[in-house]
Amino acid sequence: MTRSKAGNSASETKAANELALVDAVMRRDRGAFAELYRLYHPRLCGYLHRILSNAAIAEEVLDDVMFVVWKDARKYRGQAAVSSWIFGIAYRKAMTAIRKEGRYQSLLDHGADVNTLPAKASHDVELIQAALVQLSPDHRQVVELTYFSGFSYQEIATIAECPVNTIKTRMYHARRRLKYLLPILAGADEEQNFEQA
Repeated sequence: MTRSKAGNSASETKAANELALVDAVMRRDRGAFAELYRLYHPRLCGYLHRILSNAAIAEEVLDDVMFVVWKDARKYRGQAAVSSWIFGIAYRKAMTAIRKEGRYQSLLDHGADVNTLPAKASHDVELIQAALVQLSPDHRQVVELTYFSGFSYQEIATIAECPVNTIKTRMYHARRRLKYLLPILAGADEEQNFEQA
């Protein structure tokens, strides 16, 4: 079996297992829900912590997402992957939390403590964080879902409930804005370091 067939087979098996779990959750199987929660908690936690302004809000939204999965499992029709359905719920809950909060901010940590990274890597992460905070919520979400959660444009379109071309346009504008912001932020940071020296 070639590597791509093996990878495709593993992916299909994972999708089938997740679908079976959702089917069991529809029948109110608490064990299946616990397993689905265990599978998605780390991914949702990372995603929401990067998107939202503080850990308490991220945890609250994560709980809301999983409550909706439990309560509305019967609404899942299998038209999209289970991951797209669950992240779609997370996307909408995060956008609601952002609107409630009145701002769109949080630092993106790539799963690592900036203080433990080498100086250059730490500096780069801080620049990226500073730039991402300045993107609109829709643009930030597309960058987050693509680069840090690994979703395709088609999957993001399903999550955000909009056409694929809208996602591509958002990504185009997000990249353009980041390309503009990163050199400015790097220059301002270097200027500040020079003045402090």
